[in-house]
Amino acid sequence: MEFVGKSKETIKIKEYAEKIANSDSPILIYGETGTGKEVLVDYIHKVGNRRNRPLVVQNCAAVPANLLESILFGTTKGAFTEATDKKGLFEVADDGIIYLDELNSMPIELQGKILRVLEDGMVRRIGGLTEIKVDVRVIASVNTEPFECVNKGFLRRDLFYRLNVFYLKLPELKDRKEDIKELCEYFIKYYNEKFKKHVKGISNEVVEIFYRYDWPGNIRELKNVLESVMNFKDGGVITIEDVPEHLIVNEKGLAEMIEEFEKSKIAEALSLNDYNISNAAKYLKIPRQTLQYKIKKYGL
Repeated sequence: MEFVGKSKETIKIKEYAEKIANSDSPILIYGETGTGKEVLVDYIHKVGNRRNRPLVVQNCAAVPANLLESILFGTTKGAFTEATDKKGLFEVADDGIIYLDELNSMPIELQGKILRVLEDGMVRRIGGLTEIKVDVRVIASVNTEPFECVNKGFLRRDLFYRLNVFYLKLPELKDRKEDIKELCEYFIKYYNEKFKKHVKGISNEVVEIFYRYDWPGNIRELKNVLESVMNFKDGGVITIEDVPEHLIVNEKGLAEMIEEFEKSKIAEALSLNDYNISNAAKYLKIPRQTLQYKIKKYGL
């Protein structure tokens, strides 16, 4: 996926990413789940001087803590039962970039070994006696505010300050809604190619609905919504009939909610007064002519 968007926030992040892309210093990224942290890392790799070298990605929350150390640092034959001589991800990423996603999920004791790699560029495989020199740029991300991670003991303070040479914060989609239309165009093109479809775009009405929705799942939620829609649509334009119901319900404005309430109360008054308009008008404390107009308006 490309780092898509033309909002002021996105342009600012892109410009900053391009300025730091050629440095060897570590980067710390903070962003809520679904904001595109891995996409940003891929962009930094693509525009930087390590673009032709490996980009190795590891989600620290995706594997059990007791396996993460061997995955990152490798193993030596005989270190434990069935252990073999095997490179860890830091060795695999030599001359390139390693991206540690959800670093705040990594055990504190293992974070100390990450700090040592940052300080002297040396790794030691589990069970090994020799140290191996690696030239790896480390990019790490957290999905909780960094100082909160430190204060709650999820992130070592010394590791935080070592990583925080360059800091990037990815805003939630609700704070960069100017990017929604371009993101939709990108995902529609992507799923057209993937599903062999011919969808041309989205209607202005759907654009407005998307703009009013808060997207708690961020870009990932938008992508999933469009994937769902395009599984059922072969061509044409995406309209309100194609949009998941929860987006429609959540985007109702105050005027629409007031009208629904008014309609229900008028229906209730008519029922209680055996559909006698004069008595229903007295019950609602409004003129008879006003009630007749509203009955016609709401088709009651």
